[in-house]
Amino acid sequence: MLRQLVLNKKKEQKRGELDKLREKDKEFKTRASDLEKALEEAESPEDIDLVDQAGKELETEKATNDEEMGRLEREIEEIDRELLDIAAKEPKEGEKEEMGQERSKAKEYTTRAAHKEYFTREVVDFYNDLKVNLRARRANGNVLPGTDTGAELIIPDIVVNRIRERIGDYTTLYPLVDKVYAKGRVKLILDVDTKEATWIEQRGASLAEDDDTELTAVEFDGFMVGRIVYIDNSLLEDSQPIINLDDYLTKRIARSIAMAVDKAIAVGEGASAKQPEGILTKIPTGNKATVAADYKEIIPLLGKIDTGNDATGEIVAVMHRKTYYGKIATLTLHTDAAGKDVVSLPNLAQPNFLGLRVVFSNYIAENKLIFGVFDKYTLVERESPRVDASEHVKFREYQTAIRGLGRYDGKPVMPEAFVEVTLGE
Repeated sequence: MLRQLVLNKKKEQKRGELDKLREKDKEFKTRASDLEKALEEAESPEDIDLVDQAGKELETEKATNDEEMGRLEREIEEIDRELLDIAAKEPKEGEKEEMGQERSKAKEYTTRAAHKEYFTREVVDFYNDLKVNLRARRANGNVLPGTDTGAELIIPDIVVNRIRERIGDYTTLYPLVDKVYAKGRVKLILDVDTKEATWIEQRGASLAEDDDTELTAVEFDGFMVGRIVYIDNSLLEDSQPIINLDDYLTKRIARSIAMAVDKAIAVGEGASAKQPEGILTKIPTGNKATVAADYKEIIPLLGKIDTGNDATGEIVAVMHRKTYYGKIATLTLHTDAAGKDVVSLPNLAQPNFLGLRVVFSNYIAENKLIFGVFDKYTLVERESPRVDASEHVKFREYQTAIRGLGRYDGKPVMPEAFVEVTLGE
């Protein structure tokens, strides 16, 4: 669109002006250093007065320069916002109808509404602040505010929720477990009992309080998980930096945290390793068995799954991808003497074990199956994901280092709800 070309041209010009002003800012620092040396060498009142006058002139010039830099940065931010609005109205890939038909009006409306709902002023301001900080620190030889300034960029809640949604996109076990979101960093004690409620009289009766010793209470901590994501600085300078930067940042932070959380749910080593407890580490000995890869031997083991009186949970089978295609899927392939199939072929597009949903997790060892009601595993998110950074990282490669952090703890609150099956020869 012509308007985009005009805005990009204006932005390019203003960025050039801003770069020149930042170069002047560096010169001011050099001049200030020279004046300090001159003051140390001054021997007469006249010399001191000259240094004082030069210092006042320098302060005036720097104040004017800072004001002009701030004006240009605000104008560039306004251009970014307008470019964002234009982008939200444009058709995205896959939205054009086949055979040259017009795009669906409903789909266009939904896309525009979604952009408008997500890219609120708070989100736009967050990314603009991020970009301004990146550019300012690069001008001074740094990447982002580090420990010397104590600065940190906190992700707005709406971006945090987007990261949470994307964590679900990149995981297999995370969507299955029970999730609790809790603020703070102190230990958390949850009552995870699911026993039935008590019947009482309609009026004039009160519920009896259970003795504390009867409560099924589980203590949760909050262990840090993080990943450094490198952002090519060109993402900060293209025509639509906010959209691209948001997609890049949220996707990579979510994906890296998702992998760590999924691994912890499966095989986490617990508090001694500063991570959640995995299901495999807590399954009772009586719920473990080694059998041949045969339905007749595997199916009876599902009876070991014990969720008490609560029998509503879905049983899911979790295994390594190679285990399913190498051992499980082929169990249904039988033919008679005439070479005809006597059992229906497996649905490879939707893996299942005799109708039970199969979920892949390559953190589970090959030839091992985990059956269970996975909402009997509780994952506690103790702190919203956030970003911060250190100085100089990847500066030579023209990249910026962003560190995504989160705090989680989790454990199987009812280990008896899981069964571990090892496939023998």
